[in-house]
Amino acid sequence: MDTHKKKRLHLNLFHRIFLFLIVFILFIFLQLGISAYQGKYIMDPIQKSAGNVQKISLLLNSLGQTRDVLASYRWDFGDIASLVSELRRGNEISESSLEHIDTDLASIGVEQYLLVQAVNTTYANFRDYLSVMQGYLLTNNIDKASAVYYSDVEPCLTYLSQYVQQLIERAIMDNQSTYDRLMKLNDDLDYVYGLTVLVMLLFGFAAFKEVIRLLSIVQEMAQSSKAITAGDYDRPEISERRKDEIGDMARAFNEMKRAMRNQVRLLTAHNEMEKELHRKNTEALAMQNLLEREKLQLLRSQINPHFLFNTINVIKYTAQEEKAEETDALLSSLARLFRYALADNEVQVPLSREIQIVDEYYSLFKARFKEKMSLVWDIAPSLVLTETLVPSFFLQPLVENAFKHGLGPKELPGTVWLTLQENNGVLLVQVEDDGVGMEKPELEALRSRLLDSPMTGEHIGLYTVAARLKLLDPRCRLEVTSEKGKGTTILIEMPLVLKKEEEEDDQDTDC
Repeated sequence: MDTHKKKRLHLNLFHRIFLFLIVFILFIFLQLGISAYQGKYIMDPIQKSAGNVQKISLLLNSLGQTRDVLASYRWDFGDIASLVSELRRGNEISESSLEHIDTDLASIGVEQYLLVQAVNTTYANFRDYLSVMQGYLLTNNIDKASAVYYSDVEPCLTYLSQYVQQLIERAIMDNQSTYDRLMKLNDDLDYVYGLTVLVMLLFGFAAFKEVIRLLSIVQEMAQSSKAITAGDYDRPEISERRKDEIGDMARAFNEMKRAMRNQVRLLTAHNEMEKELHRKNTEALAMQNLLEREKLQLLRSQINPHFLFNTINVIKYTAQEEKAEETDALLSSLARLFRYALADNEVQVPLSREIQIVDEYYSLFKARFKEKMSLVWDIAPSLVLTETLVPSFFLQPLVENAFKHGLGPKELPGTVWLTLQENNGVLLVQVEDDGVGMEKPELEALRSRLLDSPMTGEHIGLYTVAARLKLLDPRCRLEVTSEKGKGTTILIEMPLVLKKEEEEDDQDTDC
């Protein structure tokens, strides 16, 4: 029976911390309530009573100044305007002070209330007499004004001063009594306030202690977790002596640690299997790249080089015998072009050779189409053409594509702009034409085919360049933009590759 009661009375960690915090917060509100009560029912009445005494004192001073002004005035030759001005100013101060004197019977008591009423009544009579006297003064009737002063104003002012003097004495006495009573109450509230602070600190410390205990076990778990992350499973287990939620957390953590230690061996075996699988995938990728290269080599080998060069040489000799110098020059350009095109496409060549081959190709096109097609170069001065290495035979297919598909169907003359620039280690190649362009569906189809370059069909030169760039470096990028009736732009970005000094030294030695 006793054990069952203890279990029922036992509070878990959350409930303890929650209870401590609730008590802590309640006592904070209690302190706020005591402070508010002291301000409203102690400090405010004291300030109000002191302010009331101050207003009565100000009224008494104002009446005294008015009496002094009237007593010192010379009725036979005095300055009437100055007297009237001082009386009005004194009257304004007196009325303002009288208006703010407390008239609440509940707060000032019966005696003060009766004196305030007597002061108000007497002041009303005094104000009337004073107004009559000022009227005579303003009409320069000095005799009547002085008669009113001595018969009415001066006696009324004397009574009024006496009433105000009695009122301030009564107010001071009542104020002192009220102050003593309220200060005693304030001392009692200060004592209660101190007790609430003490209780609040006790419960706050209890809540803080529970939180520290919780954080300590959490910190120990965090350190053990870091050790587990580093592969250290030999760290001592967390103590499980406590019977509350912290003990449950420790037991669960230790069980998790033991389970992870058992899984590490299995993960090690799986990791070895993953490495073997990755190696096989790498070999498969290398084989796929090799097949792509073989496909490109097959494409480049479709023309019989021996037959091609023999045929060109026969035509060249015939042109020499017939003294056709322009034809001879065109055949020489064609021979150099095909010899370069049939070379090993894996070799990187200086950019200057690529530019030369494009010029050879352009001279052949120029001979046929005359002024219909133009090629404009824009080469950045920072590029060293002889030192910059690029894939062989990759500029000519781009220019050919622009001439054939861009400017070929166009009736009016057209231009191809070939721009070469360097920016932060990246070579930028842009081939732009003002040809017929493409509709959006046709452009999307072209972009889609560039992702898996076909071996036959239109734009085969462009597809070949795209495939070679993929094999060259994954960072290479080829982008095609076009607009119907305005032209097409091909932009290529590739890493800037320069000749190494060792290669240059070897070339100098061979020469």
